[in-house]
Amino acid sequence: MRNFWIGLTIVLGGLVAALSAANATENSDAAVLLKRSDAARGGGAPGLTWEVSVRSTGGGAQDQDMRMRIKAAETASLAETLEPLKSKGAKMLQMDRNMWLSKPGLKKPIAISPRQRLSGLAAIGDIAATNYAKDYQAVLLRQDDFKGEPCHVLELSARERQATYDKLIYWVSTKRGVGVFAEFLSLSGKRLKTAEFSYENSVAIEGKTTPFISKMVISDALTDAKTILEYGQTKVQSIPSSEFDVSHLE
Repeated sequence: MRNFWIGLTIVLGGLVAALSAANATENSDAAVLLKRSDAARGGGAPGLTWEVSVRSTGGGAQDQDMRMRIKAAETASLAETLEPLKSKGAKMLQMDRNMWLSKPGLKKPIAISPRQRLSGLAAIGDIAATNYAKDYQAVLLRQDDFKGEPCHVLELSARERQATYDKLIYWVSTKRGVGVFAEFLSLSGKRLKTAEFSYENSVAIEGKTTPFISKMVISDALTDAKTILEYGQTKVQSIPSSEFDVSHLE
């Protein structure tokens, strides 16, 4: 009898170890999928510039329009407001998980959160280069289709409070390797809004053509409010590190 219990313990221990190894492999695969998808939204880029136009409608609020120029390199990005005229010259600098705002009339930059609203449903963190692989822990939930396209469905949980969102459910195309749809959730799991992504742009990095985001449509979960971000003028170019020096915002 004693040998039976010893044998059972060994078997159960082996099963637990096997399940743990399988989970670790799945999480590793999810992290790889996430990192690859980031590349199509500026994450980890050696040097990129683009413009983004933001338009917010519905939800009982007045329509808003904004246009910004973005510069990104590795884990840093700088956004400068071009329109509307009243906001022209305002800049937002992102370094790793920290962000600062400067604008004409301010004596020195002020720290801001990526979660703060930029326009309508778009958070400030939505317009910066995406680095979900660094900001979120990814778990592979299942395989599913989005509008007929096979996808890996990932659950993303924020590693730190500085992340733009607490939790996301993220559809990544199995064929294209890009994020095509996202649900943004509260800590309790309540759906706050959704986003659909398009990739009609492309960039050439080290001789390889990579798809790049062209549109992000954010929809409120409870109202008809929408915010549309359209990306253009995308260029690969070297950007001096001095561009991302917070002291230069003063």
